[in-house]
Amino acid sequence: MKKDRGKKIAAGVLIFVFVTLLLYVAQFFYFDKSGIVETEYATSYIQKDVLTADGFAVRDEFREENGVNSSVLLKKSDKIYIPLVEDSSGVAINDAIAVCFDNRNQADTYLQIKSLEDRINDLSELKSYEELSKISMSYLNSKTYKHIHDYVGQVSDGDFNSIENTLDSFCSALTSKQIATGYSYDFGALIDDYNGQIKSLESLISNKEYVSSPYAGYFVSVVDGYEQAKSYADVKNKKVDANETASLLGSKPQNSSNAYGKIIAQHTWFLLCDISIEDTASIKTGKTVYVDFPERDIHKVPMTVYDVSDTVDGKVTVTFRCKYLNEELASLRKEKLTITVAEYEGYKISNEALIKNDEGLDGVYVLAGNVAYFTPIHIMYYGDDYVVAEKYTAYFVDEDGNKTVDTEKTELYRELKAFDSIIVKGTNISDGKVIR
Repeated sequence: MKKDRGKKIAAGVLIFVFVTLLLYVAQFFYFDKSGIVETEYATSYIQKDVLTADGFAVRDEFREENGVNSSVLLKKSDKIYIPLVEDSSGVAINDAIAVCFDNRNQADTYLQIKSLEDRINDLSELKSYEELSKISMSYLNSKTYKHIHDYVGQVSDGDFNSIENTLDSFCSALTSKQIATGYSYDFGALIDDYNGQIKSLESLISNKEYVSSPYAGYFVSVVDGYEQAKSYADVKNKKVDANETASLLGSKPQNSSNAYGKIIAQHTWFLLCDISIEDTASIKTGKTVYVDFPERDIHKVPMTVYDVSDTVDGKVTVTFRCKYLNEELASLRKEKLTITVAEYEGYKISNEALIKNDEGLDGVYVLAGNVAYFTPIHIMYYGDDYVVAEKYTAYFVDEDGNKTVDTEKTELYRELKAFDSIIVKGTNISDGKVIR
């Protein structure tokens, strides 16, 4: 029985292989004789050239006075400090930047008061919507739709740090629309209740002390112990080498437990990255790139290639300069990052579809109705089994290298458009041929 079963299985496999080969040959002759073709749609596509690296952030956060870094703000004794301004906010000399308390209980009480004050501010804004004769429904709708659009964009970009605030704004916009359509809220009673709670809590705080900024700059509450690891002036003057960057990435921080914040003097900061010499072909000084910090959910930060160091043991340090600073960026130090050095946006086309015409132009055959048309393209990127291409445009180039569109020559050919049917397989195809 087992032998018979084995023979049946073997016979079945042989039959399957034979039928598959027969179908393949039949398909070949069918395509050859009938002119039937296989097509694919011209779809929009973005190809990115991406490098991965480790980076070290350098900011202007070291000011030496009496042998210590006075940009780092130190606590007095065992007091509890609470910042009054958001991270990366600009401050002037003597601006109040923090408030301190004798113990944790009083600090927590102060935070409860601030939370209640925020609620009162939100309710006061909503209460103003009760006079809706001054506010149009279209305005409220546009605000609601904007918050939805922002939320979708933040989810798509991975900007999870901003989502909570967007949702709060969305809820406020919905409440405003409810008020506009006649729904009634007793904001006054709730505000009075919150004010009563604030008054009771304030009686529990016996002492608080405001702290002023010693310098003008940007306040940041995060102190990580690397504030003086690398001189900002040296980086600005392009005094960086690959050995030093590797040392920074492997270094340990100084003790910063006695600090409650720091003042960054400059809005502009730098990112030092160790990159292999092979990967620097697409890195040119002055070029703008986009840097992602995936472990921080920070994406597409525009930076400029500021400097490329000499080669050391097959590696170079690339210095990127960034002129953007916010709460998330101000807390970066040793980071895993990806660098998008180039983007090619066009149509993704299978290699099988590519042809050259008698003039040597790259192109494809596009099936319009039942007629095949040669459509030239400009290939921007070559993948393993596809290319990224844009529509063909002919140019005149003058002595200065300026391009002028050769309209007459460009209009000789059909323009490649999104969702065109590109012929991938077929035989005896030619420009203007009718496909049966």
